[in-house]
Amino acid sequence: MPRQPGRSSWLLGCVLLAGCTTAPEPQPIQPTTASQSPPAPQTTTLSPPAAPTVSPAPAPTETATLTPAFQELEASLELFSREKLEEGASAVLIKAKIGQQEWTLAEGVRSREARLPVQPGDRFPVGGQYRSFLAVSVMKLVEEGRLGLTDPVSTYPPGTFTAGTRLTILDLLGDAGDLRADVGDAAGPEAYSLLGQVVEQLRGAPLEAVLRSDVLTPLDLRSTALLETRAVPEDLIHGYVHVEGDTVDVTGTAVPNGDPARLVSTVEDISAFQAALLRGQLLTPASLITMKGTIFAENGLGLGLDHWDDRCTNGLYYGSAGDIPGYGSVSLSSADGNRQLSIFLAYPPQPVSSQPSALALEMTGVAQVALNSACRFQFR
Repeated sequence: MPRQPGRSSWLLGCVLLAGCTTAPEPQPIQPTTASQSPPAPQTTTLSPPAAPTVSPAPAPTETATLTPAFQELEASLELFSREKLEEGASAVLIKAKIGQQEWTLAEGVRSREARLPVQPGDRFPVGGQYRSFLAVSVMKLVEEGRLGLTDPVSTYPPGTFTAGTRLTILDLLGDAGDLRADVGDAAGPEAYSLLGQVVEQLRGAPLEAVLRSDVLTPLDLRSTALLETRAVPEDLIHGYVHVEGDTVDVTGTAVPNGDPARLVSTVEDISAFQAALLRGQLLTPASLITMKGTIFAENGLGLGLDHWDDRCTNGLYYGSAGDIPGYGSVSLSSADGNRQLSIFLAYPPQPVSSQPSALALEMTGVAQVALNSACRFQFR
């Protein structure tokens, strides 16, 4: 069963925020996405390992002179990393950037078998963060007048839903959790899969080529790609789950009810993507506003972007979170892209569940508290 959020992480966050009256309320976590289903590979069953003995990893990297507030951010995230490794996580990657100050942490191992130290540039499946990349390609089609957000889903592609469905492109791009009545428990992954098919149909090209043209090449994101074969890249961090008492390596395998696209990236690429998106380098101002959604949204969701309270500006952080079997990640950026934090965690092995992992909720809460701690003046 997932462990409840670590109390030490929450207590430290309270200290950094000069006092809390209630526990953090992390939100939101999107329904899980998963990968392009290649022919189902054979899973590898391992003996249940003890907590990994972590090999020496590269020291955290730093640039510029760090302010006391930034050092507090580092301390809280180092504590979070140590706590998760002690609980059985195999790898933790973190990248923080506040103005000219940057810090990267890489701890743990790339896999439990080879036990090679994880590197800052190692790749991982981004899960639900794929939604933000896909949303850019959808909004570009909207900008060109080739797609309308209120278009019925049944039009793209034909035969996906029965005639008369009221679902629209806007529904798929927004809160996929509301789609369960139409597509079942796999609402999130199914929504992203359908959007991918729409983009491929209108562009007349594979989704990988479209994402590369729309996002990856313009931003020179060389470590981000869709995995479309059974081959597992050497720099891909392995993920593990518990199945009937055994620890199973799920790296590169098809996730149950999964989205057919598996996007892998790095904390560096994810941070660069979020900054470029929020600074208007990928879309028109109107499209970016649409993606951000209304600040009055009760679920904290936009169209491809989630948001959280930014107490440093009395505004919002924008970003996305990913939670799939074996892995969790989150990326938050201030509205101007000047303050950023990305965290990846290779989960301690746990049973596969259709519900969001408690670790994902904890990680998102820690990220929000830590990023707020990096400024001295905060709105309450």
